[in-house]
Amino acid sequence: MQNQKKYYLQFITICIGALVLSYGLSQLQNRYFSTSHFWIPTLFFALATLGTNALLTKGDKQSKEFVFKTLAMSMARLLVCMIFVFIYSLVNKPEALAFTCHFMIQYVLFTIFEMSFLLKYIKQAD
Repeated sequence: MQNQKKYYLQFITICIGALVLSYGLSQLQNRYFSTSHFWIPTLFFALATLGTNALLTKGDKQSKEFVFKTLAMSMARLLVCMIFVFIYSLVNKPEALAFTCHFMIQYVLFTIFEMSFLLKYIKQAD
């Protein structure tokens, strides 16, 4: 239970930090970061991270199935991310570059958070 509270506290911290970073970058007046939709990647990755971690933490962490499930979830997440950015770029072409830059920064931040959580989760089984 304590680990769960710690996880959610870290999760909220990373979400707020990512949102503040994106907001700050969106205030720069250049084509790489100036967008009014800076908050969408944070929301997308917050929901994706919660969903991924909920699915991965169910079941046995010692089995080979856990490794395959982790890899499959990572690949599925990357595919969904690419589709999401592609659809956004079709809908809003003028801000597509800035949105993609924000999205990639968020992707890196949330992937680091998720992998560090999974490594700690696996070590708890030992």
